Order: sequence, then C-alpha cells, then structure tokens
Amino acid sequence: MPDKKDYYEVLGVSKDASEKDIKTAYRKLAMKHHPDRSDDPGAEEMFKELSEAYAVLSDPDKRQKYDQFGHAGINSQYSQEDLFRGVNFEDLLRGFGAGGESIFDMFFGGGGGRRGPARGRDLRYDIDLTLEQASRGLDTTIEVPRTENCPKCQGSGAKAGTSPVTCSTCRGSGQVTRAQNTPFGQMVTSSTCPKCGGRGELITSPCEDCSGTGRARKARKINIKIPAGVEDGQHLKLRG
Repeated sequence: MPDKKDYYEVLGVSKDASEKDIKTAYRKLAMKHHPDRSDDPGAEEMFKELSEAYAVLSDPDKRQKYDQFGHAGINSQYSQEDLFRGVNFEDLLRGFGAGGESIFDMFFGGGGGRRGPARGRDLRYDIDLTLEQASRGLDTTIEVPRTENCPKCQGSGAKAGTSPVTCSTCRGSGQVTRAQNTPFGQMVTSSTCPKCGGRGELITSPCEDCSGTGRARKARKINIKIPAGVEDGQHLKLRG
C-alpha cells in the first residue's frame, strides 16, 4: 500500500501555517476538486485526501500528534470516523453546494459518525437505441423504479399513532464506541450500532405498508438527453 502524502503538502501550506491559512487553503482546493464540480476522474480521491488532511490539521490535538509522529501517530490512535468527528464540513463548505453529508458518504457510505443507515447504491437504467437515434441524439423520458419514503408513515417506519423509541444500546447516537489503550495513548473507535443499524431508534409497532422499513418502491419519470454520436456501452451520469 503506498504511503500517504504529507498533509501539509496536500493542502499546499507550510508547517507553521495558521488555522485560518489551513481553512482558506482547504476551501479553495475543495471547491476545485469536489466531484460534483470537477470532471477529473481522480477528483473524488483528491477530495478525500484534502478532507482528511484538513480534519487532522484543523484539530490542535491531532495536528500535534501528526507533527510529532507523522501518519503513524494518527493511524494508531484514530479510526477513520474519529478523524472527522467534530469537523463541521457543512458550515465550512457552505456557499458552493458541497455539504458535509457528501464527504461522509464518500468515506463511510453514509456513516461518518452521523445518524442514519448507509447510503444505497446508485440507480442504473439500460436503454437501447436505433442507429439513427444514436447518430442524431435523443431527448426522451424513462421510468425508473426506486425506493423512497413510505407515504403512509412518512419514512418513520412506525405505525400511525405510534413513534419510534430511542435505542437503548447507543442511546440514540446510532454509534457504539470502544476504548483501547495503545503506546500512543487511548484509542477510541466507533462503529454502527448493531441493534438499530445506525438509526438511533427502534420501531416497536411497524407500519403495515412498509413493514417498518420506512421505504416504499415507486416508479419515477426522468427526462434525459442522449448526445449525438453515443457509442455502445457508454454511460451517462445524472446527479440527484
């Protein structure tokens, strides 16, 4: 496995950079490399590197351990979830449409220390074209089946007139933590609560329509524009 890049080099700042300098550098580079803004195939990995570097260097304790021990001091004491705990990316990136949830989705599939189950897979739809349509391009409407909030329980999963109860194992956080002593100090790791699956709540009286999942299968129409000259096997990506 290749060595990680130096966090200061990733952000393009000196080792004596101030907290403000680090924040400014991260915002500038994050705006450039966020996958929702960049077409570069390596943008997501670069954005992950930037976010991890900022999460460490913006925290005085983590930065001190990194300056003293390098990546070994960070990797031995912090889980990936711990690295990002307490960093308010939503406020940090406000103004250019790259919220904190998108970062947590990249690293943890929807976890990242915030409550909620893992993000589902992207939807895929295959479409056949005639040679003429492929040559000229096509504006069309497709109907895609997907899951969304159950209309009866509004996504809560609970039967009408009832409410979910707080999970007794994680006390509503959706995460369970474990502490372990290491040569570098105490290491605290977090993982998704096994009892509630990260929701922080339990359904005691499930909705009859969705069986407590809070999700229902629906078909939605989406307008798409296929460019002229599209080739067999080509993928078009529609965000949102």
